[in-house]
Amino acid sequence: MDGSTTGALLLTDLGAIPSGKAPSYSISATPNPVAPGQTITFNGALNPQLTASGVTVTLRFFNSSGTLVGRASATGVNFVTGHATAVTISHAVLVKQMPVGTYTYNLTFHSSSNTLLKAKADAGSFAVQKNTAKLTSICATAVVVGLMWPAISGATGYVVARNGANLTPASLPITYTAYVDQTVTASSTYLYSVTAVNSTGNISVLSLQVSTPAATVNGDPAYCPSSVIKSMTWNWSAGFNQQNSSDLWAQTWGSDGNEYGFFGDGLGFFGTAKTSFGIGMLTGSAGPITQSNAMNVYGGGNGLYPASITGKATALLAIGADYYAIGSVWSPSDPPNNGWGAPDHVEIEFSPGNPYSWQSNYSAWSFCAAGVPSGFCPVSLLQYGPGYTGARDNYVYLYGMPAQNFFGNGTPGPAYTYLFRVPTDEVLTQAAYQAFAGFDNTGNPIWSSTWSDMQPVFTDPGPRPMGISGVVYNSALGRFIAEGQSGFVNQAAFYDAPNPWGPWTSIGYYNSNPDNTGGWGNLGTASFGFGKNGDSLGINFINKWSSATTMWAVFSSDGLASAGASLPSLAGQSMDSFNLVSVTLNQ
Repeated sequence: MDGSTTGALLLTDLGAIPSGKAPSYSISATPNPVAPGQTITFNGALNPQLTASGVTVTLRFFNSSGTLVGRASATGVNFVTGHATAVTISHAVLVKQMPVGTYTYNLTFHSSSNTLLKAKADAGSFAVQKNTAKLTSICATAVVVGLMWPAISGATGYVVARNGANLTPASLPITYTAYVDQTVTASSTYLYSVTAVNSTGNISVLSLQVSTPAATVNGDPAYCPSSVIKSMTWNWSAGFNQQNSSDLWAQTWGSDGNEYGFFGDGLGFFGTAKTSFGIGMLTGSAGPITQSNAMNVYGGGNGLYPASITGKATALLAIGADYYAIGSVWSPSDPPNNGWGAPDHVEIEFSPGNPYSWQSNYSAWSFCAAGVPSGFCPVSLLQYGPGYTGARDNYVYLYGMPAQNFFGNGTPGPAYTYLFRVPTDEVLTQAAYQAFAGFDNTGNPIWSSTWSDMQPVFTDPGPRPMGISGVVYNSALGRFIAEGQSGFVNQAAFYDAPNPWGPWTSIGYYNSNPDNTGGWGNLGTASFGFGKNGDSLGINFINKWSSATTMWAVFSSDGLASAGASLPSLAGQSMDSFNLVSVTLNQ
C-alpha cells in the first residue's frame, strides 16, 4: 500500500497567460536531495489550462523500478483558464517507503467528484540521501558550550533547544549555524537539538548530548577557543619597566605616526614634576623606551606644553588631528579637591588639532555619575590605525559598563560589557550615540538611540568573571583583539573577534589564584586589596607596534608586584609605573 499525505496549500493568482500557450506543469522539490525523516516541499506555478473549482492536485511518487511508493495532495485548488496558480504540496519522507534512491513524480488534477481532468507524467524528480549533517560541540567547559552545524538544504532558519526548552525563539528562527550557550553549569549533562525550519514547518532535527566538566580552580574562559589565534606567549624576560609614579597609560596612534599615551598623577616619561592629567609620546620602533624615543607632550614638568586640566582618563583616541579621551576631569562644580585622583563622573575630554590643548566636555553633558543608578560608563575606545585610518566604518566604538558597576556598588555576578557607537564627526554630540541592543536573527547588531535599550556585547558568566576593558584592531590579522580584567592587575583574559561586537573567542586566560597570588605575569601577592594594592588599571596595546605575530602591551597598577613577577625589572617594585611587554600570537 502506498503512503499518502495531504499537503499544505498556497494559492496565488500569478496573472493571465497569453492565449494559445501550452499548459504549464512546472513544480520543483525542496530540499533536493532530501534525507529520510525530512519533509520535502513541492512548489509550482501550475496552469493546466482549465477552469474548475475545488480541484485536487496530486503528486504520485515512483522509485527507480517504476513502483508507486507514495502520494501527496493539495485539495480545494481553483483554476481559471489562462491563469497560473501557485500550489505548495508537502510530503514526509518515510524511510520504509522511500529508502535512499532517486524518485520521479507524476502530476494529476481531479475534480471535486474525483473525475480526472488533466495529468502530467514525469513532472520532476528528487533524490533521497542519508543525512550526513551533524550537530557538533566546539567546546564544553564549566561556563560555556559552543555548538555548530552545517547549513541544511531547504532551511530558512534554525531553532536551538536544550533539554526540550528553546534557547532561540521559534517565532524568529536564527539563520546562522553556530550557537554559544553561556547559561550552563559545571558537571552537568545537556541534550541539545537544532531544528531546521522553513515556511512549511520543520525539515529536520539534529541532536547532541554534551557534558560539562567541573570548574577549574582559577576559572574558565568565557568563550570557546579561537580558530585563528591558538594561544599567546608573553615575552616577560624581554619586558621593560620605568619607575615614574604614573598609571593608566591609555594608548592611541596619532595621525602623525607617533604613539600617544595618557599618564595620571605621575612624571610620565623621564618627567621632572608630577602631573594629574598628562600625555606622553613614543616616536621609535617597538622595544624599550629611552629619552631618544619617549617624551612628555603635555605635563610632566618637562613636557612640551604645561597641563591645564586635572583628573584621569581611561581611554585615548586620535581621529585625524583631533584627540579625544574618556575621562573624569575636576570641574568647578565638584567638591573641593587637590587636583589628584578623579571626580565621580565620566565624560568626553577633547583636544582639537593636537594632543596638548585639552579641555573637558563635562559642562555640556556626561555619560554617568556616582549616585545615579542608570547610565552607561565607558572605559575604552576601539583603536584602529594612525588617526583612526583603516576603520571599517565611520563610527567610534566605546566599551563600558553600567554606572552602578563602574562606581563600585553593582550586584556581584557575571561581568557584562556594553558597547556604544557614535559617528566619528559627532563625538561631542550626546544625541548621536547609539547603544548596542542585541542581535537580530541573522546575527547582525541592532543599534538604538535609547540608551536604556543597551544589551551586553560580552558576558563572562564565571564565578571570577572578567569584562572587556580594551579593544584594538590588528589589521595584519583582520581581527579585533580584546583584553579583559577583573579587580586586580594579575586577572587578565584575552579574546578575538571578526567584528567590534564579536562573536568572541578565547586566545589567552590568566586568572589569579583564589588568594590573589600568581595570575598574569605572576604579579599577584596575598596582600592585594581593592583600592590599596594590585588594582587593575587596564592593559593597553600599542597598536602602532602590532603585527600578525606580535603585539605590545602597557600596564600599571598600585602597590608592589610580587618578588617573583615574570617581568624581571618589575619584581618587588612599584606597579605605579610604565610596564611594557610583548606577546607572540601563536596561529
